[in-house]
Amino acid sequence: MMAANIHYKNITTPPSPLHGMPKLGKFLNIDLRTKRDDLLPISGGGNKLRKAIRIFHEANDLCCDAVVTTGGIQSNHARVVALLAARYGWRCKLILHGSPSELRHPSCNTYLMHLAGADITVVNPERIAATMAQAMQEFRNKGYKPFEIPGGGHSIEGAMAYVEAIKELEDQCQSDRWRPEWIILASGTGATQAGVVVGLELIGWKARVVGVSVARKHDRGTGVIEQSCSDLRQYLTLEGTGEQPVDFRDDWVGEGYEKAGGDVFEAIRIAARMEGIILDPTYTGKALCALMDLVASGDISKGAKVLFWHTGGLLNLLASHYARDIMQL
Repeated sequence: MMAANIHYKNITTPPSPLHGMPKLGKFLNIDLRTKRDDLLPISGGGNKLRKAIRIFHEANDLCCDAVVTTGGIQSNHARVVALLAARYGWRCKLILHGSPSELRHPSCNTYLMHLAGADITVVNPERIAATMAQAMQEFRNKGYKPFEIPGGGHSIEGAMAYVEAIKELEDQCQSDRWRPEWIILASGTGATQAGVVVGLELIGWKARVVGVSVARKHDRGTGVIEQSCSDLRQYLTLEGTGEQPVDFRDDWVGEGYEKAGGDVFEAIRIAARMEGIILDPTYTGKALCALMDLVASGDISKGAKVLFWHTGGLLNLLASHYARDIMQL
């Protein structure tokens, strides 16, 4: 029996806090603040939540009642989609890549996907597209109206969530007229970075945005984000191609997605011990490591106003055997 289509247009993301990071800022000799999307209160928070809520609004407008998406075995995006689908009363199919053994003893994000009632299939990366298409057809055959969500929420609606987040940031900065000169964030599929870049264009801020790759090489990642920026500008009917080139850096990818080197784990330790802020080796740890290296190299000058956008990832840290082995707490 299909669940009734429930209209949840009232599900919105409240503003995430904007916090100073005085001790770490003093340590680095910069004026450092952080946008705490990790503290968003719905479905575990993070940047994937902002994107997923806009995407679910689109699907709801189309009277959908099921969703299909993909991600890694510990995907923040898949966790958020599973929990939002449960809240809407929709069916949810997740096509994940990673080790099938993690499904026998699920933890952290994967455990929450199970708890929310999502149907999970693990496949090799090359089979994702075909398996998603099959899942969509199976839902249609059963009388559902499914909505396919790209991995990571990489879509116009997903990127628009971060155009709106920049307006939120502008409002928060009005009280003391603080304006970042640099914005540093983890960049995966690229919609978050694209939304931030185009959002800055809309409000007329000149902050330099550095997307720190969590997996992709420079050329591929840059191309995807440039296309996303172009699509956003067309969607918003903005003229021109933007004043700032996409700055996407792969220097901190390490051994790949969900893996990181000792410098990243040192950044995670520093954030926890200086500021009580938890980062992870998949996303935000790499971004903070990059920020620290950019200061050390002189790319970011002393005293610069820097915003570190905390995009979430606590559950990825807790799930990471790799992290526990290397950090040797």
